Amino acid sequence: MTAMVWDVRRVEPGEPAFELLKKLKEDGYNVLVDFTAVDYSAWGKGPKGDETDDLKRAVPTEAHNLVHEIASARGEEYGTPHLPGKDTLTEGLPAPRKERFEVVWRLMKLDPETGDDRGRAAVYAAFDEEPPVLRSAASLWPVADWLEREVWDMFGIRFVDRPDIKRLLLYEEFKGHPLRKDYPITRRQPLIGPKAGEPAGNPSFNHLEPTIKYE
Repeated sequence: MTAMVWDVRRVEPGEPAFELLKKLKEDGYNVLVDFTAVDYSAWGKGPKGDETDDLKRAVPTEAHNLVHEIASARGEEYGTPHLPGKDTLTEGLPAPRKERFEVVWRLMKLDPETGDDRGRAAVYAAFDEEPPVLRSAASLWPVADWLEREVWDMFGIRFVDRPDIKRLLLYEEFKGHPLRKDYPITRRQPLIGPKAGEPAGNPSFNHLEPTIKYE
């Protein structure tokens, strides 16, 4: 069984990604497998500003030798679940990020007759928060509607042609976007109940008045 080779594309900051996505759709990538995002605003910052750990620092580098604890049959060599040992791995760390966000579309060529996977592609795009630069891909793959709503809900990433995009996982009154790195971890949200429908005596949290203030 051979490993699948991905066609990886990167869109330069400020350049539109939609035309590349459209070209890939025309080339046979008929399934949008996933669309998600990363917030790099806290990249390289450890707890309370601690930047002493190479695993937390985003510095230009060729490679770092990282020592990992493993289980080893002869102390240092072959892994088993019995004896402790160490393994030295060489791993490269990425350079600092100038743009706050990066999104990725993962695509697949699906043969409609056989169901075979004919290839995969990934498109990466990095950008700052303002102004919004992403264009919706829902006209190419309708499932993008749901995925874009999730990215908006969790990260607050906007789309230039979807000004009225709705949340997918959280309710409309939710304040903020919980996967942003600046979202306060101690924030408490108000309890929002249904406008009508449940009996007044139903022991449901929806009938409790919020008593905890949130930021």
